[in-house]
Amino acid sequence: APLQPETLSRCTKYQRYNHFPNTWQLGRKDNVWKNINRMKRKFTEDYDVCPQTYLLPEDYSRLMTERELDPKALWIMKPVASSCGRGIKLIARSAKIHNKQGY
Repeated sequence: APLQPETLSRCTKYQRYNHFPNTWQLGRKDNVWKNINRMKRKFTEDYDVCPQTYLLPEDYSRLMTERELDPKALWIMKPVASSCGRGIKLIARSAKIHNKQGY
């Protein structure tokens, strides 16, 4: 279970933790995008730091529309909860994209 803030406040000076509350907001690609996108809507120019991102399955139709507009584009698919390059795929126009959770 994630470390709760009240647990952290009861630590002695000799205890250490390597996980802090809500760090999963920075550690998963989908959560990073959701947070950047939320800030981008609020502060448009200051948060234009990330390419357009689509989370599947909820953004599947928008992604398919965007692919049709630029048939020669290459797309990068990354699983939301993997690390070290596992599961990353380059997708060309002709490749099939499955509408499934986790990308």
